[in-house]
Amino acid sequence: MHSAQACYRELYDSLLEYDGGSLYPDVLAPWLEANAGERTWLCSFASRRGGPIPSVDVEDLWRLYALSRVNDTLLLRFQRGTADGSDWPGPLISQAEYVAFAEALGLTIVQTSSFSPFHHEIVAVEYADDRRQPVSLVSCSWPCLMLGDMLFSRAGARVCGGSDVIRKDIAESSTMYWAYRRKNRPQQDLSHGWGSNSQWRTAFRRDYHSGQTLYYNVDGKRDLSTLASTVEDDDGLTREERVELLTNRCFIFTMKPHDDLWPYDDRLQLEG
Repeated sequence: MHSAQACYRELYDSLLEYDGGSLYPDVLAPWLEANAGERTWLCSFASRRGGPIPSVDVEDLWRLYALSRVNDTLLLRFQRGTADGSDWPGPLISQAEYVAFAEALGLTIVQTSSFSPFHHEIVAVEYADDRRQPVSLVSCSWPCLMLGDMLFSRAGARVCGGSDVIRKDIAESSTMYWAYRRKNRPQQDLSHGWGSNSQWRTAFRRDYHSGQTLYYNVDGKRDLSTLASTVEDDDGLTREERVELLTNRCFIFTMKPHDDLWPYDDRLQLEG
């Protein structure tokens, strides 16, 4: 574990150990006061400029990942199920307290009126009467967080769409990639399977919304736009299926095995 991650590891461990009913005043507020420099660093990171994507060091990505591990743990309270292998419902925190913690760190709450896989992680699906109706946003269980132009955490969304566009059984239960922990569905990220210290040297996935363009997984090595559209790769996926997996971080329509894939090298640029 890198030294810059230590404060987040400390907070993460505190969240797992705390069994009281006043998480924000007992744990989060004191941590924020003791680590005021993290807000300064995050705000500085948010202000970085590039062409249009700013460059980063791998230590920056490890540091962001450590915060995302804390965030995944806080979000457990807004989910249902035991897909993480535990009956623990997560830290006792209200949505207002969650928002207050995020904003205290310099993160921005973003609300959109329409569904976008960039901003929304699908939690529940309702079927529309029209089988071809595009996916629309119904409500959110937790908010989307941005750090400048970079996505930090997607909102948990209930959506509505036609059965020719989205499959409820797939969209609600396929493996969520780039996710350390979820109560409601299988999850996988690059830290899984490593030791207690080495797993923290996992790079945060960077997605950006700059102008009218959406950039997915900008540090990925393989540009999906350059692939042949109908050829299946070593994972048995076509380009369209890889795009579905990359943008949603899970399958929402494709009925293929979803628990042992490797989307981590893929990247894509789309006009939003």
